[in-house]
Amino acid sequence: MIGFIATNIIGFYIVFSSVTVITEENIIDYSFLHPQGKKYDFSDVVKIDAGVRGDRFYLPFTHNRGDFYYKVELMDGKIIDLNDEAGGYDNEDEHPTFVLNKLDTRLIKMGITKESSMKHFHYTTESLDRMYTDQIKSILERK
Repeated sequence: MIGFIATNIIGFYIVFSSVTVITEENIIDYSFLHPQGKKYDFSDVVKIDAGVRGDRFYLPFTHNRGDFYYKVELMDGKIIDLNDEAGGYDNEDEHPTFVLNKLDTRLIKMGITKESSMKHFHYTTESLDRMYTDQIKSILERK
């Protein structure tokens, strides 16, 4: 019984302890394997993949149709979805969509390759206000 409980506690820690922080200087990925955080410079980003999730089946509590994603691939092959945020923010300028729009501008100016699709963009209008969908559209259209 104690072994079962300990295994579940460790399992939940591994699954729910992954957090990514974007600062002015770098991207810090905190995970089970790197509890102190692994820092990546913006120059470590080799590719961007952005879009809106479509009609396929997603596991419960993971993603939904119309969710915006912004994935960066790093030099070491790690892929991080920077829009998978769980924290709060005090004002609109700190909303992840606004932060990602600024970051996207910076990364594109650095010449990083980006693949994006407007294919399922119309789903964002079902659940988001126009100021957020405008930000997402700006990110998806920027090349």
